[in-house]
Amino acid sequence: MTSSDYTLQAVKGIKKSFDNACKNKIEGYMKQGYIQFYNTSEVSEIYTSTEGMTGVTELGELGTPPSSALEDGYSVTIKEKRFGGALIVPEKVYRRDGADSTWKVDQYLKRQRNQLLKTSVQKLITDAHLMLNEAFDSTSAYLAPDSVEVCGSHSWASGATFDNAVTPALDTDAMDDAWEYAGAYTDPSGKEDPLNWTHIVVKKGSDAHREAIRLFAKEIKPTQTNDINVYEGELTVVETPYITSTNKNYWFLYDLSKELSPLAVGIGEYPTMREPIKETNEAIRSNVTDFRKQGCLNMPGQIYGSTGTT
Repeated sequence: MTSSDYTLQAVKGIKKSFDNACKNKIEGYMKQGYIQFYNTSEVSEIYTSTEGMTGVTELGELGTPPSSALEDGYSVTIKEKRFGGALIVPEKVYRRDGADSTWKVDQYLKRQRNQLLKTSVQKLITDAHLMLNEAFDSTSAYLAPDSVEVCGSHSWASGATFDNAVTPALDTDAMDDAWEYAGAYTDPSGKEDPLNWTHIVVKKGSDAHREAIRLFAKEIKPTQTNDINVYEGELTVVETPYITSTNKNYWFLYDLSKELSPLAVGIGEYPTMREPIKETNEAIRSNVTDFRKQGCLNMPGQIYGSTGTT
């Protein structure tokens, strides 16, 4: 077997470990729920935000119950995008470097595989968290169905409004206000629909992170999923490094007891290593590509966010 033949086979040999590791790492984030990750075979998906239901009323003795109809809201379309990187073994590495070229290629491939795995997963997760990092930005690419930022002053299609954006730093007073918001929350038709906060998401290592631990998870040992710590206390505290340092004061409350998060990432294909190719310059290339789409699929009334600036 020639050096190039061996290298081609060696690249094929790491494909399965790369593909499985990518899938397993991403599925670790899927379990957290504050961003909804789901598998999809569709390249473009259309969603209609839901608002409420009408039609229940008092009836006379012989009255006929009216037909109850689900009130549709806004239409949302998200389209798949393609992402990728590549693992390349230069000819010099597999033909000339080191007295034992087989050992050299194996070690080189392991380092390259591990780095590409980390980079591919990090790109996907970082992109997903843009929906939080841009939650207060009206120019974000990930607006709510009413074309308002995820945390802002929203209008249902029926005309009712709600505002899920505040500015206080996380403390007991801020939580009192958040619970008041939750208790007064109504659906688009004005019917009582109180929220029950289940999760709080904060920047790892921030003041908000430390305050969240004091408020909800003191002396509770976290469970680590990849690089996210999860404290199962009064609320589930999720500390993530993917809220940026610029936005380190941000904090977000979620009610995930009734519905999935409206912030969603549809994975058409996990980062996958393709068959190796011998280039004209004799390098061995194996592309890694993935297909996904993301957006805010429903009105974000179950999310309450603060910039933490006051």
